[in-house]
Amino acid sequence: MITIIFAPPRTGKTCFLTHIARETAFDRSRNHAMQSEILLKQSNGFDCLKTVPVHCVSANYDLRLHKFGYRPRFNRRINPFRLGFVNSFVQTHFTLPYECICITEAQKYLNSRMSMYFPEWQSRWYEQHGHNDLDIWLDTQRPLLIDVNIRELSQFVEIVKLDKRYDGFGRVRSLKWHIRHIDNSGLFDKYMASGKTDKSCYTESTVTADYNVFDCYDSQSCKPKFYAGHFDEDFDYSPAVPCSDDLSGYIKYLEENDDELPSGFYRKRTV
Repeated sequence: MITIIFAPPRTGKTCFLTHIARETAFDRSRNHAMQSEILLKQSNGFDCLKTVPVHCVSANYDLRLHKFGYRPRFNRRINPFRLGFVNSFVQTHFTLPYECICITEAQKYLNSRMSMYFPEWQSRWYEQHGHNDLDIWLDTQRPLLIDVNIRELSQFVEIVKLDKRYDGFGRVRSLKWHIRHIDNSGLFDKYMASGKTDKSCYTESTVTADYNVFDCYDSQSCKPKFYAGHFDEDFDYSPAVPCSDDLSGYIKYLEENDDELPSGFYRKRTV
């Protein structure tokens, strides 16, 4: 299946996605099915397959997955732009059978505003992902940001609320998500058209993690992007004007940063 997880910012989308990854990484039956199929491929002439992975989780962000009695498990790091069938334009990932692929901020890679440029070799891969027993999980703030072709193949999970339980030291002890599950894109469209009030479109349930999921990934991994390119600047001063007690630098900064449209803001898109 393809599943789109959605919710407003800071309501536990990537945390929920990480919990799914953790549960799959320690799913013995699924991992055994993956390993058995790879061994079968090796015996049938796939000379390139030199190793058999321990688990079948891949993601576009770094995971360190924990479970009592097991060594930590790390995901295979993938670039979602490189998911697809072999083609003459982009070198694609060699995906595992039964792979669980987790993509955070999925609108970056499956941008609905760029649908006319969506490559056919990737579109077909998503359409036929079930033939390789793949599960694909996408998180985004709004599903309408995801390419319509992918939405029509998807089911949906809306996170309504995230409850956190803390221990006596203020550390997260467990998490509980209150979710709505929507089976297909037709029901999703109906649900959104109703202003999210049509109860016939979804089923409600809870998902619990009895551990601190935040220990499995860096929830602040995007933070450095807000500072990149500003390392030689102060918050209220232009880098060309030194800070001074008389605030002349601050006035200069305001003059240079008015509310006029900066040149170069709108540029022709290149693909």
